[in-house]
Amino acid sequence: MKTKRYNPIRLKLSQMFVGEHDDAKRVVVPCALQRAKSVGLLFAVASDADLADASLVFNQMRNVNANVQALGYVVNRKELPKYQQQSYFQLITDNDFDFLLRPKGVMATNFAKSQFDVLVDLNSAGYYPLRQMLYNSGARFRVGRYSDNQPFDLMISIGDDRDAKYYFEQILFYLQKFN
Repeated sequence: MKTKRYNPIRLKLSQMFVGEHDDAKRVVVPCALQRAKSVGLLFAVASDADLADASLVFNQMRNVNANVQALGYVVNRKELPKYQQQSYFQLITDNDFDFLLRPKGVMATNFAKSQFDVLVDLNSAGYYPLRQMLYNSGARFRVGRYSDNQPFDLMISIGDDRDAKYYFEQILFYLQKFN
C-alpha cells in the first residue's frame, strides 16, 4: 500500500484533536451497487497508472449505476495540471485540507459530506487525509481493500499484484450478495 509522509506535527495534532473514529450514530446499511441511489469513488493519484485504474473502475461503475461521483487526490500537487488534462474527475491536493488535515476545499468538503449509499475506496487508505475523510464520511456502506485499522464496512483481501479490474470484479461479486 502506498503512503505519504505528512508533517509530523500536523499529523500528531490531527490525531489528537480530530482522530480516526466513526461517528457513534452512524448506521451501516449494506447495499448492492445496482440498487444504490448514489455511489462514491475515492482514489489517490500518484502515477499515470493510478489515474488509468480510476478511469477503468469509474467507467465500470457507471455501467452498473449511473449516479457515480468520483474524487481523486493528487499526491504531488505539482503534477495536478498534468493530471487535470488527462482526467474528467474532480481532483484535489493537499491545498484542499486545513492545518489538521481536514477537508476545507469545496470539492473535498462536498464529497466528504455526501450521503452515499456505497463508497468505494480504490487505493487511498494509505493517505491520512483521505482515510480521515473515509472515517467521517456520511456514506452508509464503505468498501475498500483489507488492511489493519481501516474504516471499511466490507474489506476485500486481494494480493498487491492484482489489478484494479480484478479488484472491482470482487467488489461487484460481493456487493451483489446483498439484497
